[in-house]
Amino acid sequence: MKTGLVTLSLVLLCACSTVRVVPYEQLKALDSEQTVRFFYPSAGGTNVEAYVVRPRGRGPFPLVILLHGHSVIGRGAEQVLRTAEALAKENCFVGLAISLPGYGSTKSIEGPVEETTRQVVKDGLSIAKKLSWVDSSHIMFYGVSRGAIVAAALLSEVGGVSGAVLYSGAYDLGMLYRETPSYWVRKMLNPNDEANPKLLNVLSEASKWYAPTLILHGAQDNFIPVDQALSLRDQLKAAGIPYRLVLYPNNGHFLPRASVREQTVNFLRETTTPDCPSGNRS
Repeated sequence: MKTGLVTLSLVLLCACSTVRVVPYEQLKALDSEQTVRFFYPSAGGTNVEAYVVRPRGRGPFPLVILLHGHSVIGRGAEQVLRTAEALAKENCFVGLAISLPGYGSTKSIEGPVEETTRQVVKDGLSIAKKLSWVDSSHIMFYGVSRGAIVAAALLSEVGGVSGAVLYSGAYDLGMLYRETPSYWVRKMLNPNDEANPKLLNVLSEASKWYAPTLILHGAQDNFIPVDQALSLRDQLKAAGIPYRLVLYPNNGHFLPRASVREQTVNFLRETTTPDCPSGNRS
């Protein structure tokens, strides 16, 4: 098993290394139809790893910030890179995939984890909004599991958000801590085994989101129970926020890739329709 993980890590490392690395100051000169890897300074003085995917054409294009989930081998933004490239090709969205602290080549950051993680994303967004080929008035979030938690926490803090896709996320971490059957999820939420850990609850902030939200969740999820998605649905419904809930009755934490991509593409097309050059969309 250990040998298999090492081999998989080497394969992923080789795949990642084929993407050209550029200084973040040179992103403004990026030609169309390119994927590049870059690093930018953020909270705690660390360099954050990120990828940006530019569609074909002149733009400006809407921006999708893609936030990955947890990985036992430490994978970061490359988890969602294929999705970013698909959205750039099919929807003409700029994809900004960020490796959260402790994942990929982004080192862990000292200080409050929730606050510094959100700041890492905000700093990446600040860089992207300065690019002439990015339409900073239309920003989307695409978050998977841990990334969905971060995205949900940011929706009431970031202006200009036009839509959010939340895949297998948790929105009341206190409820998750009490209800998840997964020992390692509880350990991640409360690594010091505190008697009464103070955990994030973004449900009370949902009424401030305004952005249409697509919620994707598996009914058989043994890591983040489906009640998390249902609770978010109830909050958005009560607040009159546009939402769509797609439940997968036979799936757990990981959902069918083709269906997730189709749901995401359709949702983003309905939310924001950029002017794609002829032939961009499949």
